Amino acid sequence: MTLPQPLQLLAPLLSPEHLAPLSALQQHYPQGLRHQNWPAYAQGSDPLAFLLQVWREQRPESEPPAPIWKCDASAIEACPHISTLVNSIHGFQSEDGDPDQWLVAAWWWGTAAVVCRTSADKLENAIAGWYQRYRCAVLYLQSPEMEQDAQILKAYEADLTCSHSLEVPQQVDLSWAIRDGFDWGQWQLPSALQPWGSQAELGQTVIANNPAKTATSSSKNH
Repeated sequence: MTLPQPLQLLAPLLSPEHLAPLSALQQHYPQGLRHQNWPAYAQGSDPLAFLLQVWREQRPESEPPAPIWKCDASAIEACPHISTLVNSIHGFQSEDGDPDQWLVAAWWWGTAAVVCRTSADKLENAIAGWYQRYRCAVLYLQSPEMEQDAQILKAYEADLTCSHSLEVPQQVDLSWAIRDGFDWGQWQLPSALQPWGSQAELGQTVIANNPAKTATSSSKNH
């Protein structure tokens, strides 16, 4: 498989073991899902500030486990690869029309791995945790009979909105989210309710009330 331009630009900074789960994201989103309103770089803008802006705005869920996305510029200004990362953003200009959502997500996770010096194993685990949360969000929105909690519903909707996927539960078949060996015993709460999230206490309460049905992502996803 020939990598799209944004990933080609990131590839020298990542190992083949990093690139494998990034490419696999193509199978995780519904076919044809597009990302709208990709940001344009304004001439004269500070490249580091632009990188952080794009990284924050294009995150794949509301509160992903890589904490660096919400830090200020000083947290990553020592990274020696800033210019390459910014160039990879410009690589989206080579895409015809709106870019595929999987490619935006792959760029995001790949950039996170470079800046945070994340090992391939940890990257794969982090993406696997996100994918389980993504599928749980789709199932939750498809299942009003689950006695949906308003706070949990809002948090799942926030996660899907970040992936331009809020309409996906209405667009895919009811079996879409449980294909490929979905593990009902590892139900994932929304990202905001995970141990690193802003509503972690609520997440703990939900788990305490439903210990057999709910899991959190492993701490090694941080």
